[in-house]
Amino acid sequence: SFAGNFSGTLATISASSDSTIAFAETTSVLTGAGVTLNTSTGALTTTDFGASSTTPTTYTFTLRITDAESQTATREFSMTSTFGATGGAQFNP
Repeated sequence: SFAGNFSGTLATISASSDSTIAFAETTSVLTGAGVTLNTSTGALTTTDFGASSTTPTTYTFTLRITDAESQTATREFSMTSTFGATGGAQFNP
């Protein structure tokens, strides 16, 4: 879980091979969440996680890693945006 509207690196997906690897999303979820996948490093970054959403949202997406020999591994991941309570209401005991 990450705070909605977060800006920075959310996570970095790691993989290893004896050759160069590339990361790709097989779904179309990350763009809608305001997240960018670096196809060479596996870093998931954002300047506004959750984009225009102001309610908690779970984003489930699938990444595929492919090496130079065309071997692949595919995994599903989820990230949830969270939003704290906003002020404005008064509490009178």
